[in-house]
Amino acid sequence: MDKLKSSIKCVDGCPPSMARYKEDPAVLLQHIWLLSVVIAFADVITSLSVASGNDSLRHGSKGAGFAAIWSMFMVIGISVYAYYALTKWCTPFAIGYLIGALLMMSQMFLTLFCVFVGLARAAEDTDDQLNSDNGAMAFFSFVLFVVYGVFGGLVFKHRGAVTKGVSDAPPSGGGLASQTSNVGAFDPTDGQPAPDTQA
Repeated sequence: MDKLKSSIKCVDGCPPSMARYKEDPAVLLQHIWLLSVVIAFADVITSLSVASGNDSLRHGSKGAGFAAIWSMFMVIGISVYAYYALTKWCTPFAIGYLIGALLMMSQMFLTLFCVFVGLARAAEDTDDQLNSDNGAMAFFSFVLFVVYGVFGGLVFKHRGAVTKGVSDAPPSGGGLASQTSNVGAFDPTDGQPAPDTQA
């Protein structure tokens, strides 16, 4: 048994501990991202089932099928973007965009939870399969609402650990943003372009 335990190699920071997370919040964000990807994978499968069930059944809702497929594409997109924002880009803009996207996705899944609970209750008497599909989508919508909300909050709290001094400011050595010229600038006092003040 000891030989088996020693042969199993763990991911860096595994098993997770609060001390490890406090020491390096980037590990916490990577683990939360991984949890969100696992739940997103289950949501993708559920979304396909819900879309199929709502499309083919007599009492199904084509709008619910569309919502399930659209949320599936959104989950895939946010999972890929979060990976690049947390591991490759690490700029304040990318992290800020990720925070906003995660919190908006959280709100979208809260809305989808309410919609699919209503659809599941409406299908209780008419179709057990549709009730089951919509209930599963409601469950995963609620779970993703919580996961994306917590993930967005943690990224906001530990955004400095991800960026690590990376700045969005343009380099000072060149480029159009670093040039300061008053040639042709508008002077609101006389309506004429300002004179060239550079020598």
